[in-house]
Amino acid sequence: MSRNNRINPKVSQNFITSQKYVREIISQTNIDKKDIVIEIGSGKGHFTRELAENCYFLTAVEIDSKLVSMTRKSINSFENVQVIHADILNYRFPKGAHSYKIYGNIPYNRSTDIVKKIVFESAAAYCFLIVEEGFAKRLTDYKRFLGLSIFPEVEMRIIRRIPRNYFHPKPKVDSVLIRLGRKESGMPPLDRDLYQYFVYKMVNKEYKKLFTKNQFRKALKHARVTDIDCLTGEQVLSMFYSYKLFLN
Repeated sequence: MSRNNRINPKVSQNFITSQKYVREIISQTNIDKKDIVIEIGSGKGHFTRELAENCYFLTAVEIDSKLVSMTRKSINSFENVQVIHADILNYRFPKGAHSYKIYGNIPYNRSTDIVKKIVFESAAAYCFLIVEEGFAKRLTDYKRFLGLSIFPEVEMRIIRRIPRNYFHPKPKVDSVLIRLGRKESGMPPLDRDLYQYFVYKMVNKEYKKLFTKNQFRKALKHARVTDIDCLTGEQVLSMFYSYKLFLN
């Protein structure tokens, strides 16, 4: 797992190598023998082996060529694994009827881009990620763009905290395992760009660019807003649909 390096995701990686800890973490997911799984960042293959033992088929995507070689050696005895040398941000998630889940011990410095990629470009029913604890909290902070932008698509839950001493080398920040569960009533694709624009204006409190005074009053009333500075995700979504109605 990379820490605060915004240039090279391969630098300063932190791994969980203990089989005991790896099994302990995977046991907290709902991955089972029926599942097709995509692993983001196979690292040295420690999670890859455990995932391969617990799922039907696994695709591991790793950006570092040296780690790709290490992973392939690590899972040499498994027939239900393929390892792909690629940047996950350039990877094309599967399309079609086959459902799948995602697992990843992801780089801290690329967490935002990876989560957006998963939410808006994958069809994964569930995604399990090891991330910085502070980042996990931002995913449900509805005063921020990221939290609001993904709110209609997925529900985020912190499954468990992961002690720093699980990693080698030990990171300076706390980590958690989170679950992103796909909402069945997600945002219609045709509304996504408009919603992103709406959220950007809301976060920056540019209400006048979205509503007239009368429209704003009606939208607040319909969403049952009592404090404009303390909105829930549901309230923002309600205000978006009022905004869309007013546009039409």
